Amino acid sequence: MRKAILSTLLFLMPITAAAQEKSSTPADLEQLRVQLLETRSQLRETREELTASARAIEELRRDMDALRKQVQTGGAATSASGAEPVPATGEPTVAAANKDPEFLAAKVEELHQVKVESASKYPVKISGLILFNAFRNTGNVDITDLPNLAFGSNPGSTNANVGATLRQTLLGVEVRGPHVFGAESSGDISIDFAGGSPTTDFGVTNGILRMRTANVHLNWSDTTLTIGQDTPFISPLSPTSYANVAEPALSWAGNLWVWTPQIVVEHRIHTGEYSNIVLQGGIMDPLTEQEPPFQGRQPTAGEASGIPTFAGRIAYDRLNADFLPLEIGFAGTRGEQNYNMANILPVAVSGITNATNSSWTVNSDIKIPILNKAELSGEWYYGQAVGGLGGGIWNSTVVSSTTAPYFHPLRSTGGWGQLKITPIPRFEINAAMGQDENISQDAHFFVDSQSISSGFPPLIKNNARFVNVIYKPNSTLILAAEIRHLFTLPFSGPGQHANILNLAVGVKF
Repeated sequence: MRKAILSTLLFLMPITAAAQEKSSTPADLEQLRVQLLETRSQLRETREELTASARAIEELRRDMDALRKQVQTGGAATSASGAEPVPATGEPTVAAANKDPEFLAAKVEELHQVKVESASKYPVKISGLILFNAFRNTGNVDITDLPNLAFGSNPGSTNANVGATLRQTLLGVEVRGPHVFGAESSGDISIDFAGGSPTTDFGVTNGILRMRTANVHLNWSDTTLTIGQDTPFISPLSPTSYANVAEPALSWAGNLWVWTPQIVVEHRIHTGEYSNIVLQGGIMDPLTEQEPPFQGRQPTAGEASGIPTFAGRIAYDRLNADFLPLEIGFAGTRGEQNYNMANILPVAVSGITNATNSSWTVNSDIKIPILNKAELSGEWYYGQAVGGLGGGIWNSTVVSSTTAPYFHPLRSTGGWGQLKITPIPRFEINAAMGQDENISQDAHFFVDSQSISSGFPPLIKNNARFVNVIYKPNSTLILAAEIRHLFTLPFSGPGQHANILNLAVGVKF
């Protein structure tokens, strides 16, 4: 209980210090008051849990005192809690085991686990988001409940549809492990229900469970080793949206997000009390956008090259709010791809067995607050054959069945920006825009250009923009509304538009 009280005091000290050091305005005081009210509510719940734990610990302490007296006198002792006496001689019983000091110490250690028990006895935390989304789409989109692209509309039809889904609901598990090689070990995994819909009656509402991210961390004081599957570390940010959670907002519109197996080493060089130079380097699975077979796994074109994708990032990170927190980073990747053209080109030109090309990106990211009520963030990239990261509107190459050399890599560029405004506590407004564009010269390299992944001509441009409002009346409930517009320019013909209205209700735990 002393540790819990000490942790509470340490938690409140920064709030008190910040309030004393900074000149207080009415808005600052109101925000501080709301934060204190929320903290008091959380402390009240913690106090109730601590009271129950204290009772159990006190009962165990009385039992241990009784056992100590029994050992000193050599006779039987009755526990303070009224349990049956501990025999001085004879075979050990269950009651006697409950009085053993080592056994009691183990019980006390178990009480340090909060809410969840694990087989390893190390702390485990379960979190999640139960998310309900209702939507109305105007125009033809690729996925009704998670639209990213706009397609051609039928003449004389409004092409409007409505629906609702809970398949963006999230579940997460975090675990803290022992110290290994002088580092703190930990792990995490997240899953959702957006792995598709079973082809059964009413299957449209039965989302299939899928893994999103999973990581193992070894954390030293200035260095972290992460092994797992997560957002590419060269593209760490994403816009804020509760309409798009199964895939981050502005996917296919400038946001490189595809959860990728990777090994990353991060080292932090302190340049001040609150600032760091962050150096990251690692290798990534060289994924491409090719769809896997229904069963088993075949190597993608990147994996067939025999080498991983190499990546690095350098960033400046300043955390002190008195000097406006700032994060700015620059990154890049380099990999190879090896396509089996015998499976792509018609029999007439199947003498061409393989085609190779390089995959690479240059990236930048930034996040900076504007005064105390707003924040500007965004990312940008330029690269070649990056459909496996979510770039190129999900395309890496184009092929032709009639024109040599039959194969050509696709360059693309894109990015996104978001302005977040928090006028009052618990309420925020987000306005964002993103765009992904394939270089027209590459997309039209062949008159009959076809995408390897879909068999259709590559898209030239995809633009998405949205405005949402998010209200969190307490630490668990989320209410959000979003309006989004999509504009997609196909290989030929006019661009297509779609509008989406999404209402979300969520509970975090």
